[in-house]
Amino acid sequence: MAMVGCEGIVLRVRDFNEADRILTILSPTEGKFEAVARGARRPRSGLAGTAQLFTRANMMLFRGRSIDTLSSAEVVSSHSRIRSDLVSMAYGSYVAELADAMTAERQPDDQVYSLVCATFAALDRREAPAAIIALGFEVKFLSLIGFKPEVAACVSCRAPEAETAWFGPAAGGLLCDRCRRTDAGAVPMDRDGRRLLRALMARPYARLCDVDDSIRGYGAVADGMRQYVDLRVERRLRTLEFINHVTSMGREDAASSEGRLGPD
Repeated sequence: MAMVGCEGIVLRVRDFNEADRILTILSPTEGKFEAVARGARRPRSGLAGTAQLFTRANMMLFRGRSIDTLSSAEVVSSHSRIRSDLVSMAYGSYVAELADAMTAERQPDDQVYSLVCATFAALDRREAPAAIIALGFEVKFLSLIGFKPEVAACVSCRAPEAETAWFGPAAGGLLCDRCRRTDAGAVPMDRDGRRLLRALMARPYARLCDVDDSIRGYGAVADGMRQYVDLRVERRLRTLEFINHVTSMGREDAASSEGRLGPD
């Protein structure tokens, strides 16, 4: 078997046999592939730190016919703060699943790899609310892989952006009032929503902290992109249930706190 060295980031981890793990790895030079990390489930294993979701590492692998074997690795960033926070973990898992679902095996794309790394780093450093970081990833990632939404004009009749008031997930972008009927799932999108959508497309992750998830327009953009992603992936991502569960827990906690602080 040939020995291959590459940098990579872990998108998925599955237990295998009694002590091993199978990793789905994204690399800028090797593309997406699977590798066995033998003994990684043992606490003293030299591969235990690498065989965790979100970990970025320099790796040495034996290339196999159907699956590689991880020989050694040096962790570049463990992104452990993502795993220590339930909300960050939920959105990070969603980013990893979406990247896995929409990338083909063994087809390198250094731009996609850089975007995934930047997203995990932003989540790890808490540069912005996790929901905003994940929303920014959706917009940027789909644009990179050929599904860039039209935000400069009506995608149907080319009416200027100022005349648009809807986002059509199936149509692929903004719609004016005259064309909204062409997309049954069209979501209302006011000026604030359109501004946020353009900002997320253009703004680097280092400036996402300037955007707050409470601003007007966030809900419409999030709803529109959720449908937009579902139509392109063609299946419901499992991590969405995780996000829904975590956010519902947050709402319940907030309501409980308000009740305790309120008058007797």
